[in-house]
Amino acid sequence: MILSFRTSGLPIAIAAVFFTLTVYGQGSSAENQRNSGYFMVGASIGNFSNGAGTQFSDIYSNRSVTKNYSAGIGSRMLLIVGKYHEFTAKGHSIVTNVDVEGNADWKQKFYLAGLRIRGDDHPIYVDLLYVMTRAEEAITTVEPKVEELTKSYTTENKGLGAAIGVAIKFAGALHIFAEAEYTTMTDLGRNQYGRANPELGGMNLNAGLQLAF
Repeated sequence: MILSFRTSGLPIAIAAVFFTLTVYGQGSSAENQRNSGYFMVGASIGNFSNGAGTQFSDIYSNRSVTKNYSAGIGSRMLLIVGKYHEFTAKGHSIVTNVDVEGNADWKQKFYLAGLRIRGDDHPIYVDLLYVMTRAEEAITTVEPKVEELTKSYTTENKGLGAAIGVAIKFAGALHIFAEAEYTTMTDLGRNQYGRANPELGGMNLNAGLQLAF
C-alpha cells in the first residue's frame, strides 16, 4: 500500500512541480519585461500658449506650430527623458509715441530633461521636468526706417515643468500619442539690457508619433 501510494502520487507531484514552475516562469517573464531595457523616440507638432499673456499676444498674432522632439531610455515603467521644443512667431512692433511701422520676430527653444513615470502596460504617463529656455526677439522698423529703434534681444530662463500624456500602440513599436505640458520659469533673470524678463513658460498641447521598444 505504501509503494502503491507513492507510485500513484508521483504524477500528481510532477504535475504540481510543473504547474509551480510554469506560474513562476510566467511571473518572472512579466517581471523581466517590466525591468528590461526600453527605448523611446518621438516627434510631434502642437500649440504653445506663452505665459506672458497680453504682453506677448498684443505683439505676436502670427504664431507657428511648435516642433517637438523627445527621446527616453530606461524601463517600461520609469524612463529618463529628454525633450526639445521650438516655437516661432511674427508680429508688429509697438513703439509708443512714435509714428513708425515695424516688424517683430520671436524664436524660442526649450530644453527639458527629467523622468517619465507610468503604470505597467498603462497608456497614460506623467513627466516631471527641469526646463531651460532661450528666446530671441528681433525688432525692426520698416517705414520710416529708424536705426535707433532696431533692436535684438536674447534671454535665457530656467524653471520646472510637468506633462501628462497618453500613448496608444498603433502598429508594432509605433505609437500615437497626445500630451499636455506646462512649464513655468522659477528664474526669470534679465536680458542683456538689464530689463526683467517676462514669464516665458506656458502650456504646450501637442500630438504625434513615437517609436517605443
